[in-house]
Amino acid sequence: MTYGKESFPLWGGTATLLVAEPDRLEVARQMVDQVIAEVDLACSAYRGDSELARVNAANGGPVRVGATFLAVLEAALRAAEATGGLVDPSAGTVWADRRPIWRAIQIEETLTLPAGMRLDFGAVGKAFAADRAAELAAGEAECGVLVALAGDIAVAGPVPDAGWPVRVADDHRTGRHGELPPGQDIVLRVPGGLATSSLAVRTRTLPGGKVITHIVDPRSGLPVRGPWRTVSVAAGSCVDANTASTAAIVRGHDATDWLASRALPARLVHADGWMTTVAGWPADTDWPGVKVAG
Repeated sequence: MTYGKESFPLWGGTATLLVAEPDRLEVARQMVDQVIAEVDLACSAYRGDSELARVNAANGGPVRVGATFLAVLEAALRAAEATGGLVDPSAGTVWADRRPIWRAIQIEETLTLPAGMRLDFGAVGKAFAADRAAELAAGEAECGVLVALAGDIAVAGPVPDAGWPVRVADDHRTGRHGELPPGQDIVLRVPGGLATSSLAVRTRTLPGGKVITHIVDPRSGLPVRGPWRTVSVAAGSCVDANTASTAAIVRGHDATDWLASRALPARLVHADGWMTTVAGWPADTDWPGVKVAG
C-alpha cells in the first residue's frame, strides 16, 4: 500500500506523519502543526514564554492558563493517580517526605501550585500532542492517520487494510547513514497508541564517569537505574501507553506482572540485552502484525 508520508525535526527528535490517502497529506500536516504549536506554547520546558514557565515562576501564586495547558495537566494528573505517583508531573520537585504533592494542585478559575512545586510534563505532553494531532488530522483529512512525535505514536481514523507499519526500538532515530536501529517491526491494526520509554537515550555522564538517565523515580527523587533498558506498551491512547511504559521503567523488576495484570501488550528489553513480552505482544521479530491497541 502507498501511504502519504512526511517527516520533520521536532523536540530534539523526528516527527512522522502517515496518511492513508496521499492526496490528504497537506491538510493533515496543517492540523499536526497546529497542535504541535499549541502544546509547545503551553507546555514547553525549553522556552521562557510558555505557560509552563509562567506557572513554575509563580512559586505558588495563581496563574491563568489556557485550555491546552489544562488538558495536558489533567492528563498528567490522571497518569499520577493511575500509577500511584510513579508517573508524577512534580517528580523533579524535591520534597523531604516524597508525599503525593500533586494532589494539592488547585484548579479553579486560575491554577495554583503549592509553593516550591515545579511541573514538568515530560513525555506525557508529547503523547498528548500525538493523540490530539492524530484525532484532529484524521477528522480534517477524512482518512486514517498515524502521528509519531519523537517516538510516541497515535493512530486515529479508519485503519488501512495493510495496517500501519511501525518499528519498535530503543531509539526512534536512524543512524548516521540512514540505518534503522535494532528493534522489532510490527503492524498497528486498530486505533490507539504506542509508546516507548528508554534509559538508553537522553543519558548524561557525570564527572567520574557515572551515567544517569532522564527518568526520575518519584519515590526517591533520583534517576531510574534499570533493570529495563526499554519498555514499549500499546494501549487505547498514546497517553495511556506512555503512562504505562514510564511506570514500568520506574517499577523495575515487577513491571512484567504489573503490565500483565492490566492486559497491556508490552515488549521489555533488559539492560543485559534479552527481551521479554507480555499480554499478547509477539515475541517473534518476524511476526507480520499485531493488534496492539484498543
